[in-house]
Amino acid sequence: MLKMKIKPIIPLIIVLMTASCISQFTPEIVSQNRYLTVNGLVTDENSRYYVKLGISKPLNVTSEEEPATNALVVVHDDLYHSYIFQEKSPGYYVSDSTLFTAQPGRSYTLNISYNGNEYTSGPCLLRGAPPIDSVWYEVLDREINASGETEKYVRIALNSFDPGSDNHYFRWTYDETWEIHLPFNNIGYEQRVCWMNEESKNIVVANTEALSEDRITDLTLTTFNNSTDRGQFKYSILTKQYAISREEYEYWNNVKTMSENSGGLYDVTPLSITGNIECLTDPEEIVLGFFSVSGQTRKRIFLKSPLIVPDIYKEKCVEDLIVADPRLPGLGVYVFILTIYDNDGVGPDMWEITSNIACTDCAYFASNVKPDYWDEGFNK
Repeated sequence: MLKMKIKPIIPLIIVLMTASCISQFTPEIVSQNRYLTVNGLVTDENSRYYVKLGISKPLNVTSEEEPATNALVVVHDDLYHSYIFQEKSPGYYVSDSTLFTAQPGRSYTLNISYNGNEYTSGPCLLRGAPPIDSVWYEVLDREINASGETEKYVRIALNSFDPGSDNHYFRWTYDETWEIHLPFNNIGYEQRVCWMNEESKNIVVANTEALSEDRITDLTLTTFNNSTDRGQFKYSILTKQYAISREEYEYWNNVKTMSENSGGLYDVTPLSITGNIECLTDPEEIVLGFFSVSGQTRKRIFLKSPLIVPDIYKEKCVEDLIVADPRLPGLGVYVFILTIYDNDGVGPDMWEITSNIACTDCAYFASNVKPDYWDEGFNK
């Protein structure tokens, strides 16, 4: 008899990476108050910039922070131009890329009017970012238990160099995209092949202040093993490098320390780190977050099947193997055939079945639209 249950498709894997030059940090314990949180980014890329506003929750509340809506969000440059950010979704404000492209060497100030209060970041200089020299990968072995058993994993790293020595502080983020295949013969190609995308959640920062040149060598961005299907077929990573101020470096380094000590960057935690935002109408008010103004450069690489990965979707999706029976109750409604085994009359045909409709079409949890850079990148 088939047990009806819904199983998750993709396990969430968050890998927290280490970064160089970490200083000691003792976080401040915050009381049961609610604070405005600001997360903004302006770069020299010709794209829409964003400012995300929220209201932090008291310590005894475990739900996500609520968005700060209906705020007036404006960025001013040092030439007296002003750019209004429109609220695209609750608490998420974006610029108009046809009207505003930030330039290296210029300073930008964030001003927010919210709930009767005025907030500002003060002027932030946009530093041009050097190009990324290289992003590369290697497949390594590591021990996984005291018995000496090993596993293979992929390590992705970068090298970067600023010959002008104009920057000493850097931050990196990345976007991962990988192709997935559902291994079932009773669904069509368009339902079997999709693309997953995930933005980095770990904090990667480094500084070259104590070095003779602004050179970053062999810096680990991320790793993954065969518990995820990233390495099974085709995988691409887009790395973004930011040239940041010392103040921003210290902010992200402190957030990194906090997240490692508390179990995760997005965990509900009693720790707070103030950034570069202050309240003008109430100087005693604590404001959380950071308005980042930085030059940005990018580099993308492509990997083909670097790891042997088990059929994780078989494990997640197949709930039973039964003798084929077109009279099965709920067939096509709440029972779905994934794989048909045709025994050519030697024995009865068999079905692998599931009650999870997401296992019949990968578009339920991924994108069925191939990225426009996919074929060209893998054909090089």
